[in-house]
Amino acid sequence: MHATCQRDWEWQNPPAHGPAPRQQMLSNATDHDHASVLRTASRFRPVDTADFAPILQTLQCRDLAPGESLLHAGQPEPGEYFVLHGLLRISVADEHGREVTLDFPQGPGILPPAMTRMAGGCSRVDCQALEPTRVARFGRELLVTLMLRSPVLQQWGEAVMHAELLRRADREWRLAALPALERLQLLRREHPTLEQRAPHRLVASYLGITPVSLSRLRAQLLRENRPPQPC
Repeated sequence: MHATCQRDWEWQNPPAHGPAPRQQMLSNATDHDHASVLRTASRFRPVDTADFAPILQTLQCRDLAPGESLLHAGQPEPGEYFVLHGLLRISVADEHGREVTLDFPQGPGILPPAMTRMAGGCSRVDCQALEPTRVARFGRELLVTLMLRSPVLQQWGEAVMHAELLRRADREWRLAALPALERLQLLRREHPTLEQRAPHRLVASYLGITPVSLSRLRAQLLRENRPPQPC
């Protein structure tokens, strides 16, 4: 394990004689979980049960309560994740502890690939559930091995990475080129329920604006969309 990662892991997870860390309650995936994973995976590239069997056989699921963390920056990166249902927030913190929201993965969907979330074997981001959420995990080493053996899974993995690169490039362009009002309008078109499900301060952070600015933009859109009053 990377030395810095090891120190961070030991600091956040005291030894047995200290306070015990909360255990992650993992369970084997059900047939319903397998079906959900296959449907989600096929959105990137068509796959069937035979193609995905090695992954389905190793899936472990975890249910998270609102506010519960899935990933911690500085801790070992555990693998790849499908989001079966629910809503998560991915964030980073600067040197002053100010958090910036990078993404809102929601089910059915996936977390960004592990290689985009890690450095030196450790997670570079925090990930927290915003509502009751169920995820399915499999090892990133397994995916690398399978991609070397199976052209279908190689193409699937490349499609997932391509989609993530496009998502990031699009978000960077929006932050640099679009006014805040247009960024909010695009967010509403793509994720119409997000403002009802996530705290507005987190939505504002994702949009690159302050909560006060978001409140003003929401009020402006409400006025513009309000039907005219009869004379």
